[in-house]
Amino acid sequence: HKYLDMPPAEQMSRQFYWQLYHSACRDICSLKANWRRGYYTITRVKIGSWVWCLQCNDDKIVTGHDNTIKVWDRSTLQLLKVLEGHKGGVCCLQFNEEVIISGSYDHTVKVWDIQTGQVINDLHRHKKAVNSLKFRTDTLVTGSGDETVSVWKIVSPTDITLRMTLK
Repeated sequence: HKYLDMPPAEQMSRQFYWQLYHSACRDICSLKANWRRGYYTITRVKIGSWVWCLQCNDDKIVTGHDNTIKVWDRSTLQLLKVLEGHKGGVCCLQFNEEVIISGSYDHTVKVWDIQTGQVINDLHRHKKAVNSLKFRTDTLVTGSGDETVSVWKIVSPTDITLRMTLK
């Protein structure tokens, strides 16, 4: 059998992922069954303005609004911070442990320190609303209503430079 011919470390790795896969399948089945039976709770939170975009993780929910970004505690649903700085609605955002990056109808991309809520970088390139963005460790990509996609190099949250613009 191919599995037994593998080195022990690789066997353990495959076994781990096989168990993880089965565990995920069980969780999905359980979620579906609970949903069908009505075993769930919906909690409504009064936000106070339109929500244009959002992202969440295990700890936080981050929402984009008219001119502001709100950071919520996911377990308590309490508002932690309101970030102010955009002059137009926040169309898109993404966050990690360090930063929130947002795009707006004001044509800008802002980088926020997630702990302090302060703007630490302000990127100006687009001529219309920045309506999509995605970032990874060393790259930020932004899309705009000006029919361009900008690719940025991230050295640090305060050191981001334009690499190229696709038209």
